[in-house]
Amino acid sequence: MNGHQLRRGRTWTLLFIAVLLFGVHALMLHYVSSHLTLSAAVVSMVIIVVVIKHLGLLSSLRGLPRRRPRS
Repeated sequence: MNGHQLRRGRTWTLLFIAVLLFGVHALMLHYVSSHLTLSAAVVSMVIIVVVIKHLGLLSSLRGLPRRRPRS
């Protein structure tokens, strides 16, 4: 087995995991939205917050007020 075949296997594994995660999140969203009557704006905001949280952007925003300007 050479390195090229090994990389191809990793690519397929990562692709499978990404599709699986997307599918699970879509199923959860469908289940929650079918049991709650929410407006499209509320659902959109929840999706945006979940995406931001998954990308890890909230942790970088949390540290902004603590930074002091250099003197």
